[in-house]
Amino acid sequence: KTNGTILPTLVSDFLLNRLPRITVDMGAISHICNGADIMSPGIVSVQDSFNSGSIIAISDEKHGKFIAVGKALVGSDELKSIKSGKVIKNIHFVGDDIWEFIKNLR
Repeated sequence: KTNGTILPTLVSDFLLNRLPRITVDMGAISHICNGADIMSPGIVSVQDSFNSGSIIAISDEKHGKFIAVGKALVGSDELKSIKSGKVIKNIHFVGDDIWEFIKNLR
């Protein structure tokens, strides 16, 4: 639960597959997995439509694996026309405290 919003973790593919999804290029992954927000130039595709404030699943382009969960700063229509800047706030990512906690439970 983050700021009153319940979010799926990255181990919940069942829930993540029901969220709108963006796919990022391989160059963006290390930054995202260090907590960086998602920048427009790193996005290679947008699946489904969404509004600003929507919770979004983020996957990598090579394997299609979920690497983060974020909150859209713009809607999907606007996102497709933006060429620079932050477009999704990174809320949960591979390697963060939540990820490490769940990994240690397994």
